[in-house]
Amino acid sequence: MKVKKTVKLIDLVGEIEMQIDDTFTYINSATGEVFMLTREEIGAAEDEDPLEKFPEWQRENIEKAIQVLEDENGIYIDFTLRNDFNEYELMEDFIGALEDEKIREKLFEEIQGRGAFRRFKDSIIEQGVDKQWYDYKERKIKELVIGWCKAHDIEIQY
Repeated sequence: MKVKKTVKLIDLVGEIEMQIDDTFTYINSATGEVFMLTREEIGAAEDEDPLEKFPEWQRENIEKAIQVLEDENGIYIDFTLRNDFNEYELMEDFIGALEDEKIREKLFEEIQGRGAFRRFKDSIIEQGVDKQWYDYKERKIKELVIGWCKAHDIEIQY
């Protein structure tokens, strides 16, 4: 189904950046709304648990999960791109694209083993390439999102 409403690029990019295990992102094609559901909320909808069992703040999402599960018109589009975005690979690509060989070597060392993400974040600040990294990461995420939306015939609001 073609999305009737445009979807804000910033909303989709935000969902990619916030990826959390056991969550799933959906687009409501009738409204353009982007929202995230937890595995627990989807499970509650599948099990048809009474909403009163859940805290007030979670009930709205369980109701959305019910709508997603009962959607026969293709209104809800699964936008869970967890398998399409790998931040570690993105870090490797970024490092490989840096011109300064010493910085490249230092950053490649930092991303080996446990704690790679923390060491990388500290080191890009230390090396003065943090702005380059965040610009690069944002550009790559936007490319991923735009490509996905084109493939799924979804109109984006920039």
